Amino acid sequence: MAMPRDVARDALYSGQINLWVEDVLTRAYLDALWNDPAVKFLIGGGRDGVGAILKDAEDAGYTNVFGVIDRDFGPSNLADWMNPVKTFRKFVLPVHEVENYLLDPPALEASRYQNRGIDVAAIEGRMIAKANQLCWWVACRDAIAERKRRFREEFVPDPKQSVVDEATARAHICGSPWFQKFAADAGRSSEGDVHALLTNARTSASDRLADGTWREDFAGKEILRDVAGWMCDHTKIPKFPSSDVEFYSDLAKGVAAWQVANSAVPADLIKLLAALKARIARPIPAP
Repeated sequence: MAMPRDVARDALYSGQINLWVEDVLTRAYLDALWNDPAVKFLIGGGRDGVGAILKDAEDAGYTNVFGVIDRDFGPSNLADWMNPVKTFRKFVLPVHEVENYLLDPPALEASRYQNRGIDVAAIEGRMIAKANQLCWWVACRDAIAERKRRFREEFVPDPKQSVVDEATARAHICGSPWFQKFAADAGRSSEGDVHALLTNARTSASDRLADGTWREDFAGKEILRDVAGWMCDHTKIPKFPSSDVEFYSDLAKGVAAWQVANSAVPADLIKLLAALKARIARPIPAP
């Protein structure tokens, strides 16, 4: 049964689609990209904040409240965005972070903040150079993610009522798939194993640099900051933003405007808006 709704939440969730995002830049970019009055953006202050807020909205019975977060070091749920059976509220992007969508050389060349006469090829080259510097960072990140997967995946589930004594409790834990494979995973924890993981991850990072998929997997924020600072002489721009948050948000709006005008809106984000609208067309049952 749905919990009683309150006036404060009703006022907060006044949009047709109420979408929690991690930060100001994400709101600025998606709002400019979609320009859709059906979506009301709310800022959750990071992925953990978004997750907690969504749980609160779900417990309170609000079926038109959703969140979008960066993939960071985990998996995306893109494959299930349009699945009519799924009822999750949190949409995980298929890129490392939302800044990856801003790594668009033609859009950056056209930005009002590009005032050094730098062309598309030079911007692309700068991005690739920065991405190349990040290869070992990516390798380390991926090796850590693999270690986490080995030790956390399919962790022991919560017990059912059939656990009534130590014997059944011990059987529940020791008989779980996680416990059964834990010793083998723990055995692969030497420095040599770490070396092997890093070597494979570094090869994978180099492959992504070569085939262009670095644009989705590498640290978008770091690459964007590098190229934006390089292409912009802020002393020659009237009323230059007074903070980094304002600058990057305005840059994001400009990139979004160029992408819309040039039919270059990322397909992921077209799909995301469609998925949100599909969800409100088939309301999620209240708890």
